[in-house]
Amino acid sequence: MLKLRWEHWLCVLMLMLTSHTMANPVYTSPTLNEANSLVDIVPKQARQLASDYLTQRKLSDNSEKSPAAISRDESDSRIRTPGATIDALSILADAEFNLGNPKDALKHLAEAKALTEKYDLPYLGVGVQLHQVRLEWRFSGNGILAREQLHKIEQSYKKVKNPEQLAKGLKYQLTMLKAEIASKEGELELANQLFAQTTPYIDTAKSSYVVISHHITVGTHLLNHKQYNKALSEFLVAYWMAIEEDSRALLGKTNYCLGKLFYDRKVLDKANNHLSQAADFYDNYEDSPVLPEILKLMGDSYYYQGKYNLALVQYFNAMDHERTNNKIENEIDVRIALSATYLNLVNFPLAEQYLERAEQLLQYADVPRLQAYAYLLRAGLSAEKHFADETIENGRNALTIAQKIDDLTTQKHAYRLINRGYELKGDYKTALEYFKHYNALVSIEQRQMDMLSEDAFRQQKDFVERNIHLTGQKVELEHAQTEYRKFQKIAFAMFLAASLLFIFLLRRGHLLRLQKEEINNLNQNLFTHSRSGLRNLRMLNAKLPASLEASSDQFERWHVGELIHEPLNDRLRFVMIDVPFLRNLHMQHGYLEGLKLEKEFGAYLQEKVTSPARVYHFSDAHLLYIEPNSDRNSSPEVLVNKVQQWINEFKPQRNLNRVVRLGMVDYPFLPRAYTALNDKELLDILLMATSAARTLSLEDHASHWVYLKAIENAPAASLATGNVRKACKHSINQGLIKVHSSFNNEESLKKILKDD
Repeated sequence: MLKLRWEHWLCVLMLMLTSHTMANPVYTSPTLNEANSLVDIVPKQARQLASDYLTQRKLSDNSEKSPAAISRDESDSRIRTPGATIDALSILADAEFNLGNPKDALKHLAEAKALTEKYDLPYLGVGVQLHQVRLEWRFSGNGILAREQLHKIEQSYKKVKNPEQLAKGLKYQLTMLKAEIASKEGELELANQLFAQTTPYIDTAKSSYVVISHHITVGTHLLNHKQYNKALSEFLVAYWMAIEEDSRALLGKTNYCLGKLFYDRKVLDKANNHLSQAADFYDNYEDSPVLPEILKLMGDSYYYQGKYNLALVQYFNAMDHERTNNKIENEIDVRIALSATYLNLVNFPLAEQYLERAEQLLQYADVPRLQAYAYLLRAGLSAEKHFADETIENGRNALTIAQKIDDLTTQKHAYRLINRGYELKGDYKTALEYFKHYNALVSIEQRQMDMLSEDAFRQQKDFVERNIHLTGQKVELEHAQTEYRKFQKIAFAMFLAASLLFIFLLRRGHLLRLQKEEINNLNQNLFTHSRSGLRNLRMLNAKLPASLEASSDQFERWHVGELIHEPLNDRLRFVMIDVPFLRNLHMQHGYLEGLKLEKEFGAYLQEKVTSPARVYHFSDAHLLYIEPNSDRNSSPEVLVNKVQQWINEFKPQRNLNRVVRLGMVDYPFLPRAYTALNDKELLDILLMATSAARTLSLEDHASHWVYLKAIENAPAASLATGNVRKACKHSINQGLIKVHSSFNNEESLKKILKDD
């Protein structure tokens, strides 16, 4: 079971495996990510980062065989896992190879391979082997040996379980390396077939880096075989994808490739454009080995345009960079280019000076192509000095090397210089023979150009067919755009209509809000006391028109009839409270202070009175208090004490008259006749009881209360005389209504009520 789980984790790990040269892996370590991104741009810096990573971290426990030990995940910055160590060694190998140290590069890959064997990592092992084969082939150029090694790797690759499902990336790398080897060996058809086999993988690849790199590799292959139009298509795809993905590194590389393509096709203005863009990118990195090559190619472009001074500027810039990179072959190439430029500027001393330095360096480097160029330049200088024998000798030396390396252009120039040497010598017959050879090579080059033109014509046919297809698509696009514009107009019209409707709704909501505020202000002004803020029945009766009074739905809570909500169900106790200090408030404290106290008193009572009890400011010194009273026999003194406590607790520090006079009645007033009295008649009886309490209070200057309570069997006819006050007094005399009070003398109370 443990073994199966171990294999499962290995498979999951290899799903993320990609080659350094063919893909852009993402590592959990920022250091490795940065090093990998700089391998082809600034290999010195990449080497330093990878070396620091290996030296500053400790390899995790060799005995540990958990998936975490082999994965690339590193949460602890003090250690490095085997997988991450292999990645670092691979990056280090690429950096060393780009710096011209192939032996050191292969040494690092050997260390990485040993780690894959030690930790039993078959997929990583295959990747490292592919890496080794690639670098060895690039160093030695031995395609036969590389193919034999790839065949062995392929056999071991097929032995791994489910390779197609779990390691398609490895299959892709293997096929791409085979194609590159075939391209280098001149096997054009085989290379095209192998590149075509990788198309399904590219079509499904999610990594834009892999796709762009693929197009650059295929374009380079086509450029090397002078299939310029096809190469241009590949490079342009890579160029626009790099722009879309905002990949500056790949864009710089693609610009360099496009510059070489246009240079080979002698479209020199376009070549300069792309090469200058590539140079702008690589110039941001110090010690970049690619920059001198770009500058040298820009100089060559200016040279063939006859802009020799501009060419000199680029050559000198390239030579300055080559001195830091210490690449002897490139330095020789630049010095030969400088010598050729000065020769065309008729500055023979400088031309000879740079040529001599190049010849000295050629003693330490075996570069036949550059040696042939040096002989050509020496022959040219000799011809300008009219040294016939030296011209012929150097021309023949150049011709011998050019024939060995099969360089037709160098052979052509060699024949022309030998021809000129014999002309200087006066041997015109021999000169004519060499001139014939020169013309023959010119004819061969012209035929090659004609073949290229024919090939371009055939490819142009494909482009025309594509254009015809694109024309049809353009018509469809124009139709779609027309329909889209119609839709835009309709959508805009609908948007305007919706906007107008929305504005209308906003306006309507604003008006409703203003009306609501006006109604609230109206309620505040009409149905509350202007000073205390309490509900005010007296002002309601005085200002409310008859039509508004009848609209009980709109002003139900303010309407007088709401004092009794449901006449057949409500059991209420009505209390009229006479508060003397409200009557004398302004006289005693002044107008402004009186207003303030009265407002505070209203707010105070609203806090004390809790629903469903209610309180109204009936008149200046009178308050009407109503509360539910389900028990008709409950003692009124509880309510009296509560009201007295309210008055006593209001502003105790102020000098206020704390006397209160209360008149109380119950609803229904007649227990057997619920509808015998309406609310206004009930208020009349209540005022009569309050008046009696006031009379008692005036005699002894103390608080008093009077409670009128009808007996259980009091008939409704006793109060149905039209004058409720007179009928009430008559019923008191007959004993139908009992008088309860804080004053013990009932007879005196009856007399007070009778005289009232």
